[in-house]
Amino acid sequence: MWELIAEPLIVNSVFPDKDSMKRRVRELMSIVGLAERLENSYPHELDGGRRQRIGIARSLALSPEFIVLDEPVSALDVCIQAQILNLLNSLQKEFHYTYVFISHNLSVVRHVSDRIAVMYLGKIVELAGYKEIFANPLHPYTQALLSAIPVAKLDVQKDRIILEGDVPSPIEPPDCCRFAGRCRYCKDSCKQTTPELEEVKSGHFVACGVCG
Repeated sequence: MWELIAEPLIVNSVFPDKDSMKRRVRELMSIVGLAERLENSYPHELDGGRRQRIGIARSLALSPEFIVLDEPVSALDVCIQAQILNLLNSLQKEFHYTYVFISHNLSVVRHVSDRIAVMYLGKIVELAGYKEIFANPLHPYTQALLSAIPVAKLDVQKDRIILEGDVPSPIEPPDCCRFAGRCRYCKDSCKQTTPELEEVKSGHFVACGVCG
């Protein structure tokens, strides 16, 4: 584990000697909640939560201001997910990091985000504050995504939006709305031009020829 966390420091020649580097590694381990007794452990000896904490420690090694988190809690059980999310939240408050949090888990996204950008086939189709996105989704793809979130109440019935049609090739996307072939509101114009992201109300942007 020590070598994994130290690697960014070694590559960037941050410390002139091993002792100062080791102090920094132990500091990082403490910040992310890893016990010092684990510093000589191998990855296969650690559970998923601890391995994820190693990844977070590596990302903090060079004291960044901006961090990209790509599926940081995927493949973790719900309890460990909560621990990692709480850790990220605590680090953000303490060190004032800016996160870009990438995830397919909308429940997690809702918990951690200030603003949400919804992407379809590599293109942002809607951008707004997290409350606005969940309360007033405008793009048909956003509406379909939110309709798929399970509700843990037996007396609540939720209408699912089932998407039909084929997903275009991500290698050669069409020169029009990429969602047109699956959109229930699709018009002829949607198959001819690519809608631009436009502000339809303060802070709420949407790329759609029929829902703006």
